Amino acid sequence: MEKLIINADDFGLTRGVNRAVIECYQRGALTSATLMVNGEAAVDAALAAADNTGLGVGLHLNLTSGAPMRPPGEVPSLLGADGRFPGLRQALWRLTIGKARTRELEDEIVAQIDRMVELGVRPTHIDSHHHLHAHPRLRSLLSRVCPRHGIHRMRGYHMPVRSTKSLGVVLAARLPAGAPLKSPDRFMGIEEMGGGELAAPLRRELARTGGTLELMCHPGYVDEDLARATSYSAPRQLELERLLSPEVAAAIEESGVLTASFAAI
Repeated sequence: MEKLIINADDFGLTRGVNRAVIECYQRGALTSATLMVNGEAAVDAALAAADNTGLGVGLHLNLTSGAPMRPPGEVPSLLGADGRFPGLRQALWRLTIGKARTRELEDEIVAQIDRMVELGVRPTHIDSHHHLHAHPRLRSLLSRVCPRHGIHRMRGYHMPVRSTKSLGVVLAARLPAGAPLKSPDRFMGIEEMGGGELAAPLRRELARTGGTLELMCHPGYVDEDLARATSYSAPRQLELERLLSPEVAAAIEESGVLTASFAAI
């Protein structure tokens, strides 16, 4: 393998998440993060990124939870009755049947990119909360919009058919050769491995030849803010411990792989 990108999602969700992301970066356990600009600690994350300039930071596009960057009246087809994003299943359904209007999607995408730049962070790449960017319709839209705003890389991701068959859509963000957005060759996520160890499966993946692997993670310190913000809270501290374990550090070092951010692909 040529390169390993270790990316932490949800940067900006809470201060406890931010603290865990920066700790992992400073200890060499991750190389990249994606910023949730509508997170309650987005400003804190941007300040932390400014103090840790070697950390690659992309946009964690969020169309499933929290409040939009555009005024709710300007993107109503993306929101619930409370003026907030309606959750993954509802967002997927709206994308699939065309209820989410293309112009409103584009306006919100651009607003989130603009907000990130306003916070002083130039995005290295784009991915999304709950992998929504892998929906064929949104993937196509991002391929047009992102290059116009200086973003040329995107997470590669494939969601199993069984996860979305009831909606009649398969999520697959890997783009064809020559596409305007580049993505890593392979993808793995810590939370998809359950409670088992990380070192052994990572070692096996790093032994494969050629290409770039993205390892997705969600480190965080569990507190009341995190428990209130997401149902995926307690496992984040386990992810943090696994990332910082001597076994994972040894697996990476012994592989001889180059660790990098999305800027390197």
